[in-house]
Amino acid sequence: MLIKRVYNNNVAMVVDDHDEECIAIGRGMAFGLHPGDTVDASKVERVFHPESPATLDRIERLVRTIPVEYFTIAEDIVNMLRRESNLEVGDALLIALTDHISLSLEREREGVPCDNPLLMDIKRFYKREFELAGRAAQIIEEHTGIRISEAERGFITLHIVNASMGQRADTLVLSISLIQDVLDIVAQEFSLTYDESSIQYERFLRHLQFFAIRVLDESAEQSEDTFLYLLGKDQYPEALACTEKIGEHVRQTFGRSVTDAEKGYLVYHIMNLVNASEKEGGSQ
Repeated sequence: MLIKRVYNNNVAMVVDDHDEECIAIGRGMAFGLHPGDTVDASKVERVFHPESPATLDRIERLVRTIPVEYFTIAEDIVNMLRRESNLEVGDALLIALTDHISLSLEREREGVPCDNPLLMDIKRFYKREFELAGRAAQIIEEHTGIRISEAERGFITLHIVNASMGQRADTLVLSISLIQDVLDIVAQEFSLTYDESSIQYERFLRHLQFFAIRVLDESAEQSEDTFLYLLGKDQYPEALACTEKIGEHVRQTFGRSVTDAEKGYLVYHIMNLVNASEKEGGSQ
């Protein structure tokens, strides 16, 4: 590896054997070296191969101000996610986590309380990701001896959701609000009390997570297959009427339209919930 730019004694931009730019990290690796010098491979502990020039630029900005250890922690978390889940995560999450870990640990060391007004909804709507964020918190503690708060764990959850679902942070906040609104409308229309441990509820919730992305993100495409909508019109008029209320609520509250196809998928999931609730009530 040839040095292209030295950031500090431990971090440098290098050109690898494939003539690609990457970030190399190792204790004392770049001490006394200059552009054009060769790096001692035995001193290189980590190599980051950015997915794009923009990603490389973001990593450059971070390494100038953030301790190298935070990159190591973030990489360990990303590797854990790849091992323990089917989530597809990449450099974007690595960068976001590195930056967040830096801010989070600074707050914890200074004893500054962190408020996360979305925490309860995060724990309800993104249970799997919140559990993974718990594993991330363990990794942070193993490296630093600092146990981050549950509020910080909630923020890490949002980073995982953003990365795995391809959702912008601002859209994610709106998504949480939209999901709760839809759950409230369905519960009111059918006098439902949700069994949050049921398969039907989990499937509905997962559907709403992606539904919110498609509806709120202008660059996302909503489905156009109207088969389920037409079926609902014929066989499940009450569920269809409920989806029309949802569509109107989305239009008035979020300024977005919901296609008939999306309403059809909602009909399908709503009827699964209603039928499961009726069976449970009939078995008691």
